[in-house]
Amino acid sequence: MSWIDASLAEGANGADFDRVLGLRPEFREDFTRFHDLLWKSVDPLLLELCRVRIAELLGCVSEMKRRTPAAVAAGLDERKLAALPGWPNHAGFRVPERACLAFAEQFLLDPHGVTDEQVADVIAHLGAPGLIAFVEALAIFEGFTRFRMILEVDVPPLAYEDEEDEDDADEAPEER
Repeated sequence: MSWIDASLAEGANGADFDRVLGLRPEFREDFTRFHDLLWKSVDPLLLELCRVRIAELLGCVSEMKRRTPAAVAAGLDERKLAALPGWPNHAGFRVPERACLAFAEQFLLDPHGVTDEQVADVIAHLGAPGLIAFVEALAIFEGFTRFRMILEVDVPPLAYEDEEDEDDADEAPEER
């Protein structure tokens, strides 16, 4: 149950993120433009790995299950997402992915703990402008994942997601 008045923001599955943002249309429009810009500024596959990893670390199952259209269009590999919890020891992750995931985890857990080496590693793969866009994306991922969790706001499933049994709806992908 969401804290948001259902009559204002109710979707098919409870309070829905798009409708909640629609309560502040001026904010929704700016958020949408900024969000779209971020997904065009950094490799969407890198962003999706980090977005899903942040959702895992925060325990937001609905965000773990959601897939961003830009990442899907870029060839998102579900096997890689399934291996995400063990990424540090998994051979399937490339050097840029490792650099970005390490940075993202540290950013989430303690931003003051991000090291000069981690920053340099990300800059080596994304450049300085890419680092800025990447950090902004991480902040958006963390903030809106927490927003969804605290207000119990769901993101409606997208057309390309697999249909699931209701019994499996609350399980994390790696538990299926």
